[in-house]
Amino acid sequence: MKDAPAILHDIRTIRDIESSLEEAETFIGRIKANKVRLTLQNGNVSITREELSKITDLVITLERSGKALETAVRYLRELMAYDEVTQLFSRRYLFHLLEKELHRAQRYDNPFAVLALEIDPFSHNPDLKHLSQEDLNLMMAETARVVRKYVRDSDSPGRTGERTIICLLPETDAKGALILGERIRKSVDKTYDLSSGPSHMTLVGGIVESHDPAATDMAGLLYLIDQKLTEARAKGPNVIVK
Repeated sequence: MKDAPAILHDIRTIRDIESSLEEAETFIGRIKANKVRLTLQNGNVSITREELSKITDLVITLERSGKALETAVRYLRELMAYDEVTQLFSRRYLFHLLEKELHRAQRYDNPFAVLALEIDPFSHNPDLKHLSQEDLNLMMAETARVVRKYVRDSDSPGRTGERTIICLLPETDAKGALILGERIRKSVDKTYDLSSGPSHMTLVGGIVESHDPAATDMAGLLYLIDQKLTEARAKGPNVIVK
């Protein structure tokens, strides 16, 4: 897979971001839990009204800053986790979930399957040589709508490329993944009104199971996904291979 180094870098980056966010949230919690209290006993502690005002302002500032940081953390996580066009998980976050599920499968022997889908707007439209960004967004958004319609709550679909969507399917084998893939394939197989005129779109897909001997780490899993999509393109159009 040509962009495997970039993908592995993204996985490491999201680990670092999550760690930083957790540290920031812990800091906010400690600020909230430790309120400032001043006690004056028999004049042993002396403090001017001006100094007390400064301390009060500091506490208020800390509280406001904490709320702002909490909001920023929430928005950052949303921006980090979702693709703007499809509202599916982003590539970084989906690969992060894949890595976690792979470790879980290896530790607890919980199988999962991966369904990789790539839209194909060209095979049935020989005169179409290029898609505008607007048309690409329309096709990907429609494909994502179909994906969301058929996946389970426990499944995790994400956009991982310009025309690619990958679905992480816990507790699923190749047979179950194929049933899902066929439902999506048949629903997407239709004509769309693009800026360049009516255009028919299909998709190709590939299925990988976690117990494949080559899926020992993320690099191996991503290689298998890439190989399955390559096989589907060769057999296609409009086909899903397992």
